Amino acid sequence: MKDANILADDEEQTSTRASRPGVERARGRKAGEATRERMLDAAEALFAKDGYHGTSMREVADRSNARIALVTYHFGTKDTLFDKVVERRASYMALQRIRALDKARNRAGSDPIPVKDLVEGYVLPFVERSTNGGQGWKNYSLLVARLANSPDGAKVISDHYDAVARQYLAEFRRSLPQAEEETVYQAFSFMVGAMVGLVAEPGRVENLSSRRFVTSDLLRAYANLLPFLVGGFDSLPRHS
Repeated sequence: MKDANILADDEEQTSTRASRPGVERARGRKAGEATRERMLDAAEALFAKDGYHGTSMREVADRSNARIALVTYHFGTKDTLFDKVVERRASYMALQRIRALDKARNRAGSDPIPVKDLVEGYVLPFVERSTNGGQGWKNYSLLVARLANSPDGAKVISDHYDAVARQYLAEFRRSLPQAEEETVYQAFSFMVGAMVGLVAEPGRVENLSSRRFVTSDLLRAYANLLPFLVGGFDSLPRHS
């Protein structure tokens, strides 16, 4: 009869053999996820720099040090890859904006939400990530700015941003009951344009002022943008 130590060793070895396939599968999944993220990072940088039509799947493969067959395996087509690039950070942005909106609703109670809170809740998360989120978020911000001014981006922006935008628009309309409805929609579009313009061209003020003023600090520039946007909403034409 085996003694207790031998039995324990046998059980441990059996357990290790049984668990090894599961461990290997977990490692494989982790490696696959890392490869997928590397491809998304590469595609994000290329789409931001060269646009959808200026980027090929082969370039994404080369930049991510992967075979093109592997890029195709993970994403299928360039359309799907493009959509996943936008979706990845749009999901985070939607969460932050909804959290800000929920907090504003709680503070306001049954009253309309102050316009300043609505502008801040929508714009600040984007500017903050562009500033503090590292190179990936800088690339993504440039990509969103490119898409906001291109017919190529209309569908993908609509798919991933419109649901949250409509919640904010409903609150803007409630907070500005005297404003023409059409002008509220236009003002929201102007706000988004100013937001993406801020992160896409931080050097514009330097050039116009012959470098007397530096606006590389986006959060400082945002502090000036906020009252400008709030004033614009508050000045919308009223119902006749």
